[in-house]
Amino acid sequence: MIQIRLNTMGLKLCPIGIGCEPLGNVDWGIVDVSECKRAIQEAFANGVNVFDTADVYGLGSSEESLSSALGKNRHNAFIISKGGVRWENDGIKGRAKTYKDSSPDYMIKAIENSLRRLRLETIPLYFVHWPDEKTPIVETLEALDKARKAGKILNYGLSNFSVKTIKEVVYKYPIAAIQTEYNLLTNIIRTKKLLDFVHSKGLYSFTYGPLAQGLLSGKYNKNSKFSSNDRRHRLQHFSKDGFENNQFILNALEFVADKHNKSVAQVAIRWCIDSKNSSSTLIGIKSYKQFKENYDILNWSISEDERKFLEKISNKYTN
Repeated sequence: MIQIRLNTMGLKLCPIGIGCEPLGNVDWGIVDVSECKRAIQEAFANGVNVFDTADVYGLGSSEESLSSALGKNRHNAFIISKGGVRWENDGIKGRAKTYKDSSPDYMIKAIENSLRRLRLETIPLYFVHWPDEKTPIVETLEALDKARKAGKILNYGLSNFSVKTIKEVVYKYPIAAIQTEYNLLTNIIRTKKLLDFVHSKGLYSFTYGPLAQGLLSGKYNKNSKFSSNDRRHRLQHFSKDGFENNQFILNALEFVADKHNKSVAQVAIRWCIDSKNSSSTLIGIKSYKQFKENYDILNWSISEDERKFLEKISNKYTN
């Protein structure tokens, strides 16, 4: 029997979690933070207990807003935060300069700052946000293990790391989970290899981006325009060429969605869940309406044939 490494605080984790980057109110266009908070409150009330944030989201404001939205319920939620990305903000309007730093000293400071913003004594799960080529990963993990033994974090893991790096350290450190992007636009074959390996070692997986920043929601087309404060204006798959390259996948999603009388977004998320490659699928939400639509996916599923059909189309056009 595989020994599960993640301490879930006695909670049965919901198969969907809430990605809280929009709470930071940066790089996603116009966001009503109060509406995001309402969605988070409703999510918790309906049994969603996984909430994912990071210190760099809104330069700390996402963590603060998540804590405010959950209130006392923050102690009964499985909150994930991440560190290892520093920022410099000169106060001038625009995006802050960010750079990776997973050095032991910085990671310890980052954990302390996240604890303060989240108003927690212990963070349930803390990820190294991105690989830092300047810092050996073993040095970072030594620091995180000290933080775990000191009770600052309950679990730790790696986000956006290769299976090669994970294999190098998984036997030496009590890594509990990984985080990676997973959707019909990713290289499914490569991602499955990573997920199969981590699951074989008892690690949890928290996957993000089931809608590929919204492209798989079916709400946009090649003529859609995004403001300069919305990251999608610079993402390749939202360019005209990107839309045309991915149109076959969108058509396949629409075909399955029509059969179930569901939205394209719901089918895209449901595919992630029904593939059974993710312990919890993280979904970013901006509003209560989005939460209600996404939460409905727990009440139905696509068939095995439909799942394989979508995967076949994805493999043909993305791998």
